[in-house]
Amino acid sequence: MAMKVALVQMASGTDKKRNLETSVRLFNEAMKHKPALIIFPEYQMFSPDYSDPEGLLQNSETLDGNFVSTFTELSRKNSVTCLINIAEKNYGTLKPFNASILIDDLGMVVGKYRKLHLFDAYSHLESSLYEPGRAAIATIRAKGVGLGLQICYDLRFPEPARLVKLMGAQILSYQAGWYAGERKLDTWKTLLRARAIENGLFVAGTAQCGKDFTGHSMFVSPYGDILAEAENDEGVIAFDLDFGVLDKYAADVPMMKQRRKDLYELSGL
Repeated sequence: MAMKVALVQMASGTDKKRNLETSVRLFNEAMKHKPALIIFPEYQMFSPDYSDPEGLLQNSETLDGNFVSTFTELSRKNSVTCLINIAEKNYGTLKPFNASILIDDLGMVVGKYRKLHLFDAYSHLESSLYEPGRAAIATIRAKGVGLGLQICYDLRFPEPARLVKLMGAQILSYQAGWYAGERKLDTWKTLLRARAIENGLFVAGTAQCGKDFTGHSMFVSPYGDILAEAENDEGVIAFDLDFGVLDKYAADVPMMKQRRKDLYELSGL
């Protein structure tokens, strides 16, 4: 079994209308590859200004808002599954959630993940903008494939990646606005490869690009091979993920069977 996946790399800003127009344009570009799944990066809908939390709050939307509705219609018309990222409106004046929304090829919202680990590091304070997710980790099925959904800073935490693997994930998605800086690109690439190798699955890292971000969206195999990689410009990369590779890796490196559950375990799995 194989699945063609397309990763959209874009440079979002604080103009939500323009971000939507760019998203639609890049969606159409992605469709030229005839993918089964299209993944957009974090901050797709709105790239927040840390000095203006009110701006993010005012631009947040519910799942029946214009941004999600645009992609439910695009997914339905093009018979493609789509993973987008929004600032999801919370109750009243509460801070929004940083949310991944999975839309199937019938145009139905079939999954949601709210970012658990907010980027309070390197002098950033993402918790001043967003409310952290509190739902349990889960693997979502799409077209018969197990998807593990994570967002950006979650990449630095190995536990959720192992949990979704144990729940049947075959692709681990990291939607990111990975900020540029000293060592940051090396960290991005190293951690994506590590999560693939240590869990024996495919990793898809989908990033924002431009002067503030690293870009370099990529696919990584369970062996740690970078299968396709973007630079730091807007565009689309696509790759056919052959799930037979996961079976071969599991036979070559049967680490999941070799875990010492008599001495340690993760949530009983």
